[in-house]
Amino acid sequence: MYGAEGTRLFASLVPMRRVVPLIVFGLVVTGCAGSTPVSLDISSQIGYAVVVEETASSLSIGFAADRDAAAGTPYDVTQAVWRVDDGPWSEPPVTCLGKGQRVELGIAQVENVARPGLLIERVVWLVCLPPE
Repeated sequence: MYGAEGTRLFASLVPMRRVVPLIVFGLVVTGCAGSTPVSLDISSQIGYAVVVEETASSLSIGFAADRDAAAGTPYDVTQAVWRVDDGPWSEPPVTCLGKGQRVELGIAQVENVARPGLLIERVVWLVCLPPE
């Protein structure tokens, strides 16, 4: 009835409000490789990378509200998409981290594939912020 032209026109009219949640969902699924998101809720936390540990295959931080803390909550940021301040988003690995770096983390609750029913927090995105 509509033909190929009508189909293309309809596809181009998909409202952006439907596309944006799909992009966010894609970020969550990408950032949660090896685990299943429990919901699409992502909490945002601002603090400091008080410990930064990098190996050949992983990057993790100790995250704390106090810049001078000796240790913090451990987070693996290996799979996180990232950006500097309001700049463009970049694919992993994060290259803006250093001890004392002020950061904002996007954290999702995910189910651990190896231990079904066990919920863990996974960093989906990371923003390196300027000093206060």
